[in-house]
Amino acid sequence: MKTPRLLLLLAISLFPILARAGEEKAEAVDTEHIFGFAEGSDIGGKGERELELTSTGAFGKPGAFAAIENEADVRYGVTDRFRASLGLLGDYHGIYASPGLDDRAAAAFSGVTSEFRYALMERDAAPFGLTLSFAPEWRRRDATSGAPLENFSLPVAALADKALIPDKLFIVANLTYTPNFSRAEGVWAVGHPLEVAAAAAAAYAIAPGVFVSAEARHLVLNQSGFFTGHALFAGPGVYFKLGENASFKIAWSAQLPDETSHRLDLVNYERHQVRAVFATNF
Repeated sequence: MKTPRLLLLLAISLFPILARAGEEKAEAVDTEHIFGFAEGSDIGGKGERELELTSTGAFGKPGAFAAIENEADVRYGVTDRFRASLGLLGDYHGIYASPGLDDRAAAAFSGVTSEFRYALMERDAAPFGLTLSFAPEWRRRDATSGAPLENFSLPVAALADKALIPDKLFIVANLTYTPNFSRAEGVWAVGHPLEVAAAAAAAYAIAPGVFVSAEARHLVLNQSGFFTGHALFAGPGVYFKLGENASFKIAWSAQLPDETSHRLDLVNYERHQVRAVFATNF
C-alpha cells in the first residue's frame, strides 16, 4: 500500500531538521507519545495545557478501502496526577467494491470524545509507571463503514511503562477494554471488544529528542461471549521533540498472519494502520 510508505518516507526526510530541533533542550522524557500506537504513563504536570491533533488511517481491506479519523483534543492537568481532556472527531471514508461495505466517498463530523487519566504510580518513584484511563466517546458514524449510527463507547485502559536505560530506552504495555453500545436503524447492540498492546513495545533514543520504536499489538473482538475476530499488528514508529513545547510522531502497523489460522482477518480489521500525532503546550 503506497500511503503508509509515503508517510514513513516523509518522516525520514524530516529527520535531520527535527533532530536538530530536539537538541535545543535536554530534559526529562515524556513517555506518552514516544511509542507507536501504545502510550506511556506520563500525563504532564498541574496546570499544563496541551493541544493534540491525531490522524489515524486504516487501509487495505478487499477492494478499495481507506478510513481516516481525525481527532482534536484539548488536555488540562488538574493536578500532578489527574488530567482531563475533551475533543472532536472527524472522519473520511473512501470505499469502493469492498465486500460487506457500501461504496462511500465522504468526510463528516463524527463525534465527541473525552478522557480522564490518573497516574497511579510514577515511574521515578516506583518500579514502573502506571496510569489509568477512562475515555467516554459518542459517535454518529461507524468508524469502519462511515454509515450513520449512534454509538457510545466507554474505553478503560491501563498504561504501564518502565525505563530500562534512563532517558534512553523505555518499554511499554497497554491493556484496553472497550464496552460499547450502538444503535442503527432503531436497534441497539452491545459489544465488548478487548485490545491488548503489550507484546514487544519499546522506544530507544537515537538522538536528543528523537526516539524510534518497535511495537506488536494483539487485537481481540469479543461478541456475545465469543471471540469472533483477532489480529496481530506490528510495526515501527518515529517520535520527534520539536523544541521545548511541541512534539510529532508517526507510526505504521501492518497486520501479520494469525498464529493459529495463519491468515489475515480482513473482515474485522485492516491490512495497514497509520497514526500521526502532533502535540503542543500552550
